[in-house]
Amino acid sequence: MSQLTELHSSKKKISLSYFLNRGHARTIKAKKNILASVLVKCISVVTSFVLVPLTIHYLNPVNYGIWLTLYSVISWFGLLDIGLGNGLRNKFAEALANNDTKSARIYLSTAYAMLSIIMGSACILFLLANQFLDWPTILNVDASKVFELRKVMAILFGFFCLQLVVKLISSVLLADQRTAIAGSINTVASVISLVVVYILTKTTSESLLYLAFSIGLINVIVPVVVSIWFFRTHYKNYAPSLKHVNFKYAKSLMNIGFMFFLFQSTALIVVATDNVIISQLMGAESVTPYNIALKYLSPITIGFTLISAPLWSAYTEAFTLNDMSWIKRITNKMVKIWLLVFLLTIPVVLLSGFAYKLWVGREVVVPSLQLTIWMAVYVLISSWNQIFGNFINGVSKMRLAFYLTIVTAIINIPLCIFFAGYLKWGLSGIIIASSVSLIPDLIFLPIQYYKITNNKATGIWNK
Repeated sequence: MSQLTELHSSKKKISLSYFLNRGHARTIKAKKNILASVLVKCISVVTSFVLVPLTIHYLNPVNYGIWLTLYSVISWFGLLDIGLGNGLRNKFAEALANNDTKSARIYLSTAYAMLSIIMGSACILFLLANQFLDWPTILNVDASKVFELRKVMAILFGFFCLQLVVKLISSVLLADQRTAIAGSINTVASVISLVVVYILTKTTSESLLYLAFSIGLINVIVPVVVSIWFFRTHYKNYAPSLKHVNFKYAKSLMNIGFMFFLFQSTALIVVATDNVIISQLMGAESVTPYNIALKYLSPITIGFTLISAPLWSAYTEAFTLNDMSWIKRITNKMVKIWLLVFLLTIPVVLLSGFAYKLWVGREVVVPSLQLTIWMAVYVLISSWNQIFGNFINGVSKMRLAFYLTIVTAIINIPLCIFFAGYLKWGLSGIIIASSVSLIPDLIFLPIQYYKITNNKATGIWNK
């Protein structure tokens, strides 16, 4: 009888249910979100990998490079939200931790109002300016595409402005530590996009216009449906309304949001500008192999983000409740996970040549092993910075990160031009420059984390 009891106990210890429900309530919630997020992202990754060759087939490699560059340019305008989404995430999480329903609803309503005003104004100004922009020169492509590119940019930007507003529901879900559900918004949109692009390949000839309209519309409709559902059910008490808009709360959102605005600026300078620099120095066709390497290694970034993303708002809650022991314990586990990710990256890089041919075929120029190695270095540095960046973001101690952001923004583009252009390192030079730009964060964010969690942070380390 005792042997049966021990066997039953052993099975219990190794069961998934036991693992998920063991530990602090905050940890349990994070683990369940991580598992659900993994399932959601597996679908997203598969969809993304299938979508790349399908889109290349629909547009051809040159137009696909133009498409990627256009999308990069559009992503720059994500800065127009001035960090309100992430600011809302922190303030909403704090309100939830303190059971302050009233403040949570006011913050949410005010964020929607502010972002609607900002994006509405930006959309009007861009549509006016777009008529005078010479996109072929900007992108270094055939001048005959000028009118087509203006239409494509008008469509992409219009939908993008709407998307930024309606996707505030993601900030709410993330603040409530429902990371998996927030991630499923993009996954559902990706799956629908895959189906639509497949239909386009069967019913139309290559067209940037059709692709832009289809992808833009999908990325708006999905978060709108999710918003309606949640604000009528789970978040009924927090549903945004005009009577709860209070611009006195805007200052608090803006103070935090401005710091996140700087972080977003850096990310765009380090990543999004790469496509434009490549297009200018090496031609639009070179954007494709660069992004194939980035996409190939994206499961590593995605996998690590899946594990670390739920911790942002969990850190906010723990810090609000002064639970430093939980913060230290979880961060130590994240460092061990990063070391495992580092080891797993090695075979992924070594098998890249075979994987590229199997994935995108032989008619597309695939990335070199050298480019793949440097892309892996960039991915690993970015993942390491996530460990401590999520904590810094969650506790809103971002003054130091502000200065680090300025350093990154200043050095990245000159380094890209120097390595890729002057030293003739080509595509590898671009990603080496991006990696070097992230080194200040790699050094100083862990130091700040240590100081804050051990009550030794003073001056800029505690702001």
